[in-house]
Amino acid sequence: PNACALVQCPPEQPQAMVSLPTVVLVKVVVLMDLLAASLAAPLASMNTEAPPCADVDSVLIQPVIRVAPQCFRQCPQVCRPVAEFLELVTGHADSSVLEHTVCSFEQEFQCLYGEPSCKVLLVIANAMLDVPETAEELRLRCADLAGNQTTSTSTTSSTTTATTAVPS
Repeated sequence: PNACALVQCPPEQPQAMVSLPTVVLVKVVVLMDLLAASLAAPLASMNTEAPPCADVDSVLIQPVIRVAPQCFRQCPQVCRPVAEFLELVTGHADSSVLEHTVCSFEQEFQCLYGEPSCKVLLVIANAMLDVPETAEELRLRCADLAGNQTTSTSTTSSTTTATTAVPS
């Protein structure tokens, strides 16, 4: 028998569309959280340091921190940029927004490439997204992005100036 015939069932709610990269990211974050929790439990009683990124108010960054806490201790300047990046990824931002965000924090992200404890974060990020594999690649991508913006802006300015200078 139909269960809804016996009791009043709530009306069906429309399903929200979730993009595949978001689903993958959520699964990876959950797996990272489980792995970090299983590894961190025996060490928790020995650690008396303040948790990394304690001043960043983001639930998304906590599982990432648990995977590589030493990375965030060595590179505390990446806490806010990583939290902002994660917010954008889960908010379905397109790749150009993600690239601009990373490049606006290029100096902060450079630390990840020089710190051995951050390697695991870069490997995980690269498995999901097209992340630069070296500090030099990050620098070149950001320089290229800035060059494209400058060219685009100067072309627009030249066109506007030329249009304005022509008498009617």
